[in-house]
Amino acid sequence: MAKAKILVLDQDISWSLMISEALIKEDYDVFSANRATDALLLLQVRNADIIVADINLPDTNALSFLEQLRQQHPDISLIVCTGRPTIAQAVQAIRLGAHDYREKAVTPDCIIGLKESVAAALAERSRNLRPTAAPPPPPRGPLATPAQGFYGILSQNVQMHDIFELVQTIADSVANVLIYGETGTGKELVARAIHDASSRHGRPFVTMDCSALARELMESELFGHEKGAFTGAHDRHIGRFERANTGTLFLDEVANIDPGIQAKLLRVLQSRTFERVGGQKSISVDVRIIAATNVPLNELVAAGKFRDDLYHRLNVVEINLPPLRERAEDIPLLALEFLKRFARQNNKDVRGLTDAAVQSLRGYRWPGNVRELENVILQAVVLAKSPLLDTADLPRRITQPVEGQTALPTRLTAQLEEPEKQILINAIRQHGGNIKRTAEMLEISRTTLYAKLKKYQIDPDAIR
Repeated sequence: MAKAKILVLDQDISWSLMISEALIKEDYDVFSANRATDALLLLQVRNADIIVADINLPDTNALSFLEQLRQQHPDISLIVCTGRPTIAQAVQAIRLGAHDYREKAVTPDCIIGLKESVAAALAERSRNLRPTAAPPPPPRGPLATPAQGFYGILSQNVQMHDIFELVQTIADSVANVLIYGETGTGKELVARAIHDASSRHGRPFVTMDCSALARELMESELFGHEKGAFTGAHDRHIGRFERANTGTLFLDEVANIDPGIQAKLLRVLQSRTFERVGGQKSISVDVRIIAATNVPLNELVAAGKFRDDLYHRLNVVEINLPPLRERAEDIPLLALEFLKRFARQNNKDVRGLTDAAVQSLRGYRWPGNVRELENVILQAVVLAKSPLLDTADLPRRITQPVEGQTALPTRLTAQLEEPEKQILINAIRQHGGNIKRTAEMLEISRTTLYAKLKKYQIDPDAIR
């Protein structure tokens, strides 16, 4: 007999983890979301029998969400929880069709009462409701506007939502931004979001891959050159800085910039002026710089491979993107988005993924991150022979990963009963304040660990 599927919808991560753990012990299949729009999108990928939702959500409230749920998924029962219950609110919730309205508190009685409410809702479903055997096909065409995410970046991950808030905060400043993240995590998407959220939107957004060019070509591409500046320079060439004037210049893999070019780049950042290669005229520009790298620049500075003064000019605001293996809740959402896009592009009647396919995708470690997931879904859609992608449509490395690759959930997420801050403190203390060994034990990147330490104001030296 298939397990009952429960969706926990709550922005309070500690509460969500605690309730999820309690329901998992009752042998339910439990998954979670923290925004109503993300929950509705998730329901296009996975079935749910019951939704346990907090009354207050970041993008709406549970009563408004209940009305949407009645229209799109009338067979799903909703249990509303709140830390401040009122009779009027309870009456309204039940009138709108909620199965139950419960107090939200970290007490044994409240948890037992919630489990009893879930069991009662499931019993009522078995008597009155017709179960669905497969996920409903997602709507054709592009996602509706509320599900487009943050400037095209789709995520229900808490750390990503913190990044979205940071982007909104810094968008209209003139501060340069340095984005850290593994290859394929979407650094350019975040850079574009900063540009689009700012008053520079509609102005040029110019990109340059600093790992793809030799020193001579890089200098010309950045600053341009005059006719006759060197052999083969038959015409004047306008560089990326001039093309980005009044807009944004995105320097990808900035760690690969030659030391000689670093000095010229520093001068532009300081004076906002430069000369084309072979030219004498000083050119002024108004350009915001967003740089990205997959290696810690501070380590390159310490090794003498990157200028310290340029590093501090670029790193006015730092953003650390988590790898996809630390955003497992986003995998179904991203997979469905890619599926719908590639189905349209390739004229394929592919509408969704089976639960088995979703589980295989969630269990893989994704060393190539979002870019690898995108390529996997493209291949699967092109080769698919049925409307739902199944495990047979996925590469063997996804469905039969080698030993050591399937570390989801990680030790950090496995310890759901402990608050995240205490887990971090215990891990740091266990390893004597060593960041590298702590990150390896928790199976997260060092940049992610640094971000979490900053978030919780944890000083490793003080607790080693």
